Amino acid sequence: MKANSPSTVSIVLRGLSEKRNISDATKKKVLEAAKTLGYTPNMQSKLLRSNLPNLPVITLFWDSTTRQYILGSFLKGIQDSIVSNGFTYDLQVKPYAVDHLEESMTARTLMESNGIIICNASDKDIEFLENNDLSVPIVLYNRYSDKYPTVNMNDKEIGKMAADVFIRHEKTRPALLTSVPNFEGMVIRENTFKDILNQNHISDIYRIVVDDTPSGGYMGVLEILKSKPLPDCILCSSDNIALGAIKAFYDKGIKIPEQLELISIGNGNRDLEEYSTPSLSVVSLPLEAMADACLTRISRAITDLSLVSDSR
Repeated sequence: MKANSPSTVSIVLRGLSEKRNISDATKKKVLEAAKTLGYTPNMQSKLLRSNLPNLPVITLFWDSTTRQYILGSFLKGIQDSIVSNGFTYDLQVKPYAVDHLEESMTARTLMESNGIIICNASDKDIEFLENNDLSVPIVLYNRYSDKYPTVNMNDKEIGKMAADVFIRHEKTRPALLTSVPNFEGMVIRENTFKDILNQNHISDIYRIVVDDTPSGGYMGVLEILKSKPLPDCILCSSDNIALGAIKAFYDKGIKIPEQLELISIGNGNRDLEEYSTPSLSVVSLPLEAMADACLTRISRAITDLSLVSDSR
């Protein structure tokens, strides 16, 4: 069988068969051989040969396990930021598993990224980042770091707002329905919530730890219903937990908010919060504004070629 020349193979693999009058039989033969050999196109080389603009690439690392429900809001904030600020970036989303950021932070990803935004990192993931010198600008979303730039919410204010509402409504038997804290901000919110209540002579706070899922919230309420007397107010650490809790109270004939007031830290879909039955009362988290701040900060880091935290 006659072998094809290297130039013919190159023409076929670059998608120029028709333009260079390569026969269908030859094209088929080359593509079948390429498939057998496991060939994959070098997209970077194709881009370099093209006349397309070489846009900086921003890689967004996002937890693939429990926080998909807020990704839409965050991406909307990113898109709005690109439009309003006139940014010209390519954005790629790279899922990763919490506690396993190191496995996803490959050399290839670092080489193809001009800047990286990391969301939902656990303490273990932060430890990995702190112990490694990575050669690309990085911004951490709602995390604390001495090494990298961060964009944070006011976690103390989030905890304080929920406590202030319960105090203003003269609640005296609070409960906390939360998941295992996997970042410092959750601990700050909870501690502030407790501190404000303690300052108002409320020290007996019923705390139940559940999975950060509607099922976890539902099962947590079943546990709460065993207590006597029942709490008269509950703070849920996420919308996921709160939606399950509301369903459990409904199933058990407990009226919200008439018999028990419930507040959620609103990190979920606004429509789900509003159209649940009853609607969720939330301390809203500014997800879209945070996304804008992250992109603005990473843009500055890329422009200034800065790899250090804002405090250094």
